[in-house]
Amino acid sequence: MASKDQLTTTEYAVLGLLSDGERSGYDLAGLAARTIEDIWVPSRSQIYRVLPRLVRWGLAESREIEQQGRPDKALYRITDHGLDVLRAWVERVVEDPAGGVNVFFLKLFFAAVAPPEAAQAQLDAYRQVVERRLRELEDMERNLPADASVYDQIALRHGITRTRATLAWAHEAEAALQRAHAGAIKDMRKAL
Repeated sequence: MASKDQLTTTEYAVLGLLSDGERSGYDLAGLAARTIEDIWVPSRSQIYRVLPRLVRWGLAESREIEQQGRPDKALYRITDHGLDVLRAWVERVVEDPAGGVNVFFLKLFFAAVAPPEAAQAQLDAYRQVVERRLRELEDMERNLPADASVYDQIALRHGITRTRATLAWAHEAEAALQRAHAGAIKDMRKAL
């Protein structure tokens, strides 16, 4: 089990969802379904188990809302300490994260809580993983036995095509980050 000093990917993801504002567990499940479901798919019961731990560790706060004709509802919000912990997680680059490559996407999704360099660092690390995978697949293709089945060939081509498409996306994402960061710098200069 994780501790306050070593959160799980699910705990970080719930913190990230709370960084967008106060919500109930039910609301968090809906937000996850609308935003990060392709990256991280929590069950409502997972969210409800995580929230009290985050409160106990001082990373979130809760308050009860009285409802007419229904049980009271708990609303949760991230604390300043929770935001610091989330920010540190987004900034920390791990070449091979325990949660798999989807951790890079979660960190990119929540990167607004960190300096712009954090998103670029996560994207760079992810691109390195994808480039390494492409080299492996292309090496497999070069060394495919002459008697390889058509099924082996089409599966391998699928992997190569998909990996190349992911690299193209990474280049587009990098350009989008650079444009966004350049715009933010211009806005700061105008404010001075």
